[in-house]
Amino acid sequence: MNDTHSTSHGNPALVTFNRQGKPLEWRSLGDQVMGGQSDGQLVNSAEGVGLFHGTVRLDNGGGFASVKADLPEPVDASQWTGIELLAQGDGKTYKIGLRNSTDRRSIVYQHAFTPDTEDWSRIRLPFDEFIPTWRGKTVTDAEPLDISHLASLSLFVSGRQVGEFHLKMQDWSLMP
Repeated sequence: MNDTHSTSHGNPALVTFNRQGKPLEWRSLGDQVMGGQSDGQLVNSAEGVGLFHGTVRLDNGGGFASVKADLPEPVDASQWTGIELLAQGDGKTYKIGLRNSTDRRSIVYQHAFTPDTEDWSRIRLPFDEFIPTWRGKTVTDAEPLDISHLASLSLFVSGRQVGEFHLKMQDWSLMP
């Protein structure tokens, strides 16, 4: 993990939203792949906060929005227990996804969270609680997440949570 930086807690950042860090390139992967019309994007604000926002629509079988970023090189997180971040939401439930491949058709391991709407919430997502999924369905016979080779990250709003969404996040850190 050469290009990560330490957060205020001293833990390495997996994702940084501040201007001094090296930002990831987040690509929108919404339900357009199946004919839907939802949209979403993740942008870095001038204040160093990540803003995931857009609109979920049910038209044409839609119902989710997501963004995906490939890591510059795979990260070995085997000495860490999970991901921690500060987030402020809008009442909707979001999911962070981890992949051992940059192929968006590979299994994605997801963990859901619902941050507070008024204050920043400390979100702690242990690696052993990430659930293997394929196209939104749980994969019961999947290999466990290989935390020694994290290759790409995703952020989702799914479950047919219709309407505009807005999630603010600070850096994603690795938890001891």
